[in-house]
Amino acid sequence: MAVQVDYFKIEELVDPQTFEQFGDNAWWFLDPNAVEALVAMREAFGPITVNDWLWGGHYTQSGFRHPHSTTGATLSQHKFGRGFDVKSKHFTAEQMQSFILANRERFPHITTMENAKHTKTWLHFDTRIRLENHIAIFDLIKE
Repeated sequence: MAVQVDYFKIEELVDPQTFEQFGDNAWWFLDPNAVEALVAMREAFGPITVNDWLWGGHYTQSGFRHPHSTTGATLSQHKFGRGFDVKSKHFTAEQMQSFILANRERFPHITTMENAKHTKTWLHFDTRIRLENHIAIFDLIKE
């Protein structure tokens, strides 16, 4: 599977510790299905942000999280390169979630999302394996 890595800098998708340790090889830790979902989201919603620490921002844990990260659950999908928190300047989390649900064929790898009514400023999605053939929406993801 050829992943379109030119849509993102690796620093947007991993935490600073992982990038410092592995540099461009940090791509190794990302699920190709999750990257494809991110590409589809960028195509659908325009500029989206995962992490912005490279440009002096404060988002460092919205993509892949180093195994030693204390952010989130111990077995968070973020720590497997399958979970991402996406922010948009042009769409709310609820608008993005509604669009994804209404256009499932454009986002075939997304299997789980956190209820955007609760997150408000970001949309959590992940690409974990699920046996059901629909996107699961959780009020609180307990990973």
